[in-house]
Amino acid sequence: MKQRSKLLISIVAAVTLLSACSEQTTAPAKQPIENKEPKKQAPLELTRVESTNQPFTISLLPKFSLEAEEPGKDVVMHESEQEQWMRIELLPKEAKEQMETYAKERAMAVSEQATPFEGTLPFEDAIVYEASVDHSVVYIIGVTEDAPMFLTVFTKKEDNWLDRFMTMAKTIQRTETEASEQPNESFFTYKSSNQPFQANILNGYQAEAVEPGKDMIFLDEEKASMTVELIDDGADWSLIEEQAEQYVKASSKDGTVEKVTWTKGTLLNGADVYKSAITDGEVYVFVVKSGTPMRLTIFVQQADELDPFLQMAETIKRID
Repeated sequence: MKQRSKLLISIVAAVTLLSACSEQTTAPAKQPIENKEPKKQAPLELTRVESTNQPFTISLLPKFSLEAEEPGKDVVMHESEQEQWMRIELLPKEAKEQMETYAKERAMAVSEQATPFEGTLPFEDAIVYEASVDHSVVYIIGVTEDAPMFLTVFTKKEDNWLDRFMTMAKTIQRTETEASEQPNESFFTYKSSNQPFQANILNGYQAEAVEPGKDMIFLDEEKASMTVELIDDGADWSLIEEQAEQYVKASSKDGTVEKVTWTKGTLLNGADVYKSAITDGEVYVFVVKSGTPMRLTIFVQQADELDPFLQMAETIKRID
């Protein structure tokens, strides 16, 4: 009997020991806690440059450059995306009082369907409009802070770069203390007595009416010139384009005409351009349908003679 009791006790002890071992081996092992830190954003690569045309500096993103467009206006351009760019125009301090009027006028000149912009920009005080032009969007931004300025951004609907341009725009700093320190104007305002328009004419150039409905801007009318013809509402654009092509063809030295769509500037952006080589240079006819509808006929002998005419053409404003 005693032996049976001892045997029973031994069996119970063995079962208890096996059960304890089983519980110990099946208990889940604790996993080490991974200490994750939030990823740090890489700082933007910005390069500060100074305008040679206006008194300001700006920090640019990679592959962007700052270029003088005309007196009092600079543009930020991308090296490969020529349709994406921003114009910078510094204004005197008193201009901010009329910024609402100026901004609306400029927006309506781009498109009569321009509307106030409802997004956010990195400026405390700004009046902003946006307008659709074909496959592009134009933003007209009137900054009304202590250093007022106009920013005009041209970008694509499907690939909108407004944020990139605003990243650079918010770094703009004036390099002067008084507005009176700005350089003297290098142009004069021409008001036609022949057609209802005015334009800023660069010093050294002349402007005059040459016949009813035509004004000419020139250095030497026999060498380099631009003829301005305003187009009235209701015009037959197909006829105007046909006339432009035939005129360029007749002027061409070999009868060939190249047609392109202009993608620079504000007023000229989207214009149909007919051009060809002539005996002593090149001829261009711009057919501008939006903003201020007009036809521009430009003769140049040297390639660098074209840009001044385009700068002046951008300032043409109808004054009915």
